[in-house]
Amino acid sequence: MKIGEKIAEARKRVGFTQKDLSEGEEVFCSREAIAKYETGKRPFPKDHFRGVANTLDDPQFYFDSWEETTGHVSIPFFDGDYIDQHPSAMKYMVKKETYEALENMEKVCWAKPTHIRNSAEQEEIKQVIKELLDAAASMINLVAILCREYGFSMRSIFKQWRLSTKAKRWWS
Repeated sequence: MKIGEKIAEARKRVGFTQKDLSEGEEVFCSREAIAKYETGKRPFPKDHFRGVANTLDDPQFYFDSWEETTGHVSIPFFDGDYIDQHPSAMKYMVKKETYEALENMEKVCWAKPTHIRNSAEQEEIKQVIKELLDAAASMINLVAILCREYGFSMRSIFKQWRLSTKAKRWWS
């Protein structure tokens, strides 16, 4: 699905018209431009992603635009046929995936230097990374589902969370 179609879907999910979106505080384009982006008649400028995402504040669009801007270095929104998005089901998924990741991490000898690991041990590390990504993806999806379910702004939640992690000096 093209980014314009993703914008249209997100806009409809949050109940915005094209005019509403174009009048967003961080969106600097006309209703007509929004229409052209959504239909694919005009390419969507990458420098508009942030403003559109912030204005829509739609959890699924954050995932969709994340992938669009970073390529494969992103977490997909879990909306497949076998996903139950009810918070209790997502909580179960988080517990299961986190347990599997922790279990795989215990199998690795972390004291061994990187440069002397053989190919089988490197594959073991790759498996741990994949399990960690499964756990992280399930957690971030649960955050999105809870924000949607309770009507919280995912943007505001992330801003508050980032401030708390910065205060803990986890990043600079």
